[in-house]
Amino acid sequence: MKLEIGSGNKPQKGYIHFDIRAGIGADVVGDARELPFKEGECDEVYSRFFLEHLPRKDALLALKEMFRVLKRDGKLEIIVPNIAYFCKLFSEESGQKKEWALNKIYGFEHYKEDHHFFGYDEEILSKALKESGFIEIKRADEEEQYLHLTAKKPLK
Repeated sequence: MKLEIGSGNKPQKGYIHFDIRAGIGADVVGDARELPFKEGECDEVYSRFFLEHLPRKDALLALKEMFRVLKRDGKLEIIVPNIAYFCKLFSEESGQKKEWALNKIYGFEHYKEDHHFFGYDEEILSKALKESGFIEIKRADEEEQYLHLTAKKPLK
């Protein structure tokens, strides 16, 4: 099973779609801090632009849940805005680019849960992944504005 956490209204094909919001077409509605899946049930967990929507302690709980539901040697793929990039953009730009940077830092506020509680750079996200038990943490994409990391659950 392949699971997408925080699928929103742009779900990835081939995944079970999980989101906190009802009415957007998610396969499963719930809280990522308590995933309704069995331990080791998922081959892969994918999360794009979700983790920043949680306070830091809750994000760590969600990462630990992602770890729990993964099979041994299962893969996590996670994408978040790069806070370092958007802070730099905010301080150097004006007008629409400055506004866009603010939205990426704090959220767009298009719906109730569309605000950002925390920001990540590669060091902070990698540390959170390690604290959650993940290994082999690697950058999957070198795009500066977003952090796209992969990690694995150990075999043992």
